[in-house]
Amino acid sequence: MITKRLFRGQSLLEALLSITLGVILIGSSVGLIGISLKSFNSVKQHLQANSLMRQASEVIISLVRDNWHNIYDTTVHDCKSNYCRITASSTTWTIDVGQATSTIDNIPYKQYFRVYNVLRDATSSDISTSTSGTLDDPSTQKITIFLEYGNYVSSSISLPFYLTRSYNNQVFQQTDWSGGSGQTGPISNPGNRFDTADSNINCASTTGSIYMTTATTTAATLISSILDTGVSDGAGFNSLLWQGSRGTGGAVKFQIAFSNSVNGPWDYYAYLTSNAWSTSPNPDWSLVKELLENTSLPFATIGSASPQNKRYIRYKVYLSTTGTAPTINDIIINWSP
Repeated sequence: MITKRLFRGQSLLEALLSITLGVILIGSSVGLIGISLKSFNSVKQHLQANSLMRQASEVIISLVRDNWHNIYDTTVHDCKSNYCRITASSTTWTIDVGQATSTIDNIPYKQYFRVYNVLRDATSSDISTSTSGTLDDPSTQKITIFLEYGNYVSSSISLPFYLTRSYNNQVFQQTDWSGGSGQTGPISNPGNRFDTADSNINCASTTGSIYMTTATTTAATLISSILDTGVSDGAGFNSLLWQGSRGTGGAVKFQIAFSNSVNGPWDYYAYLTSNAWSTSPNPDWSLVKELLENTSLPFATIGSASPQNKRYIRYKVYLSTTGTAPTINDIIINWSP
């Protein structure tokens, strides 16, 4: 009888221990599930935040491709002094001053962005944060998108990136000058005429080409019409290229002038033999570097020689030779609206 009672007591103790352990395990499991749910919700919020950031960056890039001045100008919406937001109508996205708020799965999100001018080193042209020895690059902007989310704004992220004006490229391409001089412009298509030329420039004998009537070391020059991009706030100018032949001992050089007014002033700048753009206008031709055929000459993006954010542009071309005369068949200026 004593042995039997001990077994019964042991069985009861085991049952109590099992129940207690089960309660502990269930409590732990509930705790782990709670932690897992919290972790899952946190990951879900973060993924949603990344999705919103990606969407905002894609919209900003698209708007900039349509019109650089959507972010550059400060007259309509100054995103350089204020936080700006992206808003959607039924068919379009727009930018205005303010912060965009939304609630997704009961989680609040607040999104906005800022635009910053970009400085480049005056010597190397590298992007710089210093204000000493640097120049503003009007064809590059820094965008930073900010996003705050969660109850009591418990989380925040930011996304900085750079945009350059290099989309939807256009060209002014002149392939014929046989119409002669006297067309000052402004015009949106060079056509077959130009403004002025020296008497030793031959543009009529061979349609589609200009060359020197008499091969000589004395330079002959031609000045184009005023070419109009039609971008009232100014375009971005990328490069110049010419096609043809330098001949034997020939030299071809260029100077460019630019303005936001059809009346100028028309100060000409050039890429020099020192491998830098002139800092003063109208340099002597002896200082200007020859440009080889089919070789693209990038325009300056900073400094006084930069044509960026100007509406009008024109070129002056120089021909000379110690042998046979150069022949130019095409002059192409690449630009972005």
